[in-house]
Order: sequence, then C-alpha cells, then structure tokens
Amino acid sequence: MASSPGHRVCGKHNTAPGKRKRTTRGSHLTHGQFAGSVVPSRCRSPIGHQSATTFGGPVAEQVALVVGATGLGEAVAHRLAADGRDLILCDRTAAKASVRLAGTAAATGARVVTAGVCLDTPDAFRDALPDLLRRAGHDAIDALVYTLLPEDAFTPRPLAALTDDQWRRLAEDPVRHGLTVLQAARELLARRRGRLVLVVPAVALEGAADLVPLATAAETLRALAKSAARRWAADGITVNLVTPDVFAYGAEHLRGTDVDRGEAVLPGPTTPADVADAVALLLDPAAARLTGTTLIVDGGALMTP
Repeated sequence: MASSPGHRVCGKHNTAPGKRKRTTRGSHLTHGQFAGSVVPSRCRSPIGHQSATTFGGPVAEQVALVVGATGLGEAVAHRLAADGRDLILCDRTAAKASVRLAGTAAATGARVVTAGVCLDTPDAFRDALPDLLRRAGHDAIDALVYTLLPEDAFTPRPLAALTDDQWRRLAEDPVRHGLTVLQAARELLARRRGRLVLVVPAVALEGAADLVPLATAAETLRALAKSAARRWAADGITVNLVTPDVFAYGAEHLRGTDVDRGEAVLPGPTTPADVADAVALLLDPAAARLTGTTLIVDGGALMTP
C-alpha cells in the first residue's frame, strides 16, 4: 500500500528496530522507568514492568494493533503505549486516528502509526496491514484490541420503530467489521502466539430495552470471540473479552433507564482507564491460561458468572 497523507507516525521512529531509545524531553527512560509527572501510576502494569517478558518478547519490543481510535479505544491505546508497546491505531477514517497519541508516544518513545482503514472486506484490511506493520518496525502482531462501535450505538431506539438501515448499521455492520479484523489479523497474531481482546458493552450479557441493535451486535461478537478462542488455541492465540457497563462509554443519558439495573458495589463510576487496565491485565504474562473469558468491568453491578 502506497504512502498517503492518511498515515502518519508519531514519536521516535527513526531508530532501527531492536535499537530504539526510550526518551522524553531530553531525559532517558529505559523500559519500565517512567517520569511520574508524565505517566500516572494507574498507567503502570499491575504485575510490574520488571517481569514484563511476555508471549512476544519484552513489552518494549511488542506491537499492539488497536482498532477503534476514540473513547475506550483511545484509553486502551494510551495504556498500552504507556506500558512501552509500539502501537498501530486504526479507525474507519484517518482523521479519528491521526491526533490522539503524540503525548504518550513522546513520554515512552513508543512508535505509533495511525491510519484510516477499510473494514468492508477482510482482503482490504489484510492488504493494509503489511504497510502499517512496516511503518511500526514489525512483521507480526503481538496483541490486537478491538473496540469499534458506531458513534450513535447508545442512542435509544424502540425495537418496533427500527428501520432496515438502522439495523444494518447498528447491528450487522459492527459484527461484519469485527469478523473482518479477526480474519485478516489471525496469521499475523499466530506468528508471535499473540493475544486478542474484544471490548464490547455489558448489554451483551443481559440485553437492554431500546438498545436491541447494540445488544445483538455485542453478544454476536462475544460468540465470535469464544469460537475463535477454541479454534485458534492450537496456534497459541488467546481470545478474551472485556465487557464494561455502558457508563464507561460515557452514556450518562442512560442513567435510570432499563440498562441501569444494578448498583455497583464498588464506589465510583467505571471509567475508560478501568477498561484499559482490564485489557492490560489480559495481555499480561500471568494471563497465559485465560482464553474464551469474559471479564466484566462494572464495579460488581451484575456479578454474572
């Protein structure tokens, strides 16, 4: 794929792979060592950077592909970059993926490639990946995190009033895009026995009145992930899910509605940073035996098995 203005690289990207320097504002930062004023403590690995030799090698030599550049995807990308991974950040348009991570990349020296990509067919996405990996200085993927949802996915719509176009866009397209990403990335994940995490809202677990397209898409993606977990385990690929409550997505307008069924037992709301921490947990070496798992991030509201 030819270079275009829709792609750009942030951070330090002119050092040969394997010899990259982690620097920020003239101060040398080695792997696992961050300036506290730049990277808050909640952005550090819960296990500790000193043990960060993982499925694809040291974290500082890994690359993560994050599909979905806004909202939770942006929080996840910041967390993974803060941990030291290089990033490929994709969305359906380059504008969404082009301006998000310069600060975090500068703090850790992580290489960040951003791009708008076509998700209509696996072939189109598959054709885009080699160039994106080359720009990031890698030839395979260590981790893939999928967070993409339609911008108006959390707008309530009565089931009886849904149009064919709304159903296609809100229920069918998210599943098709998720399938496209999984199909295109499988081979690149298998090269490094990589990990795949899908982030879908917890309405997948119990449904939601007036959010039927979202609940349908989320539960279908969850079933797809569990099927992939079974089929791809032999290749060393783990596939897991993180399911936050809708309020982690900023859907405060749904307070007091059907979707707001349980009060969290832990104080405070679920934040995008909480979701990013859960994703990082599933990418940690200690999670090597987890696959097909759904990790609910809602402060204990559902307590669903």
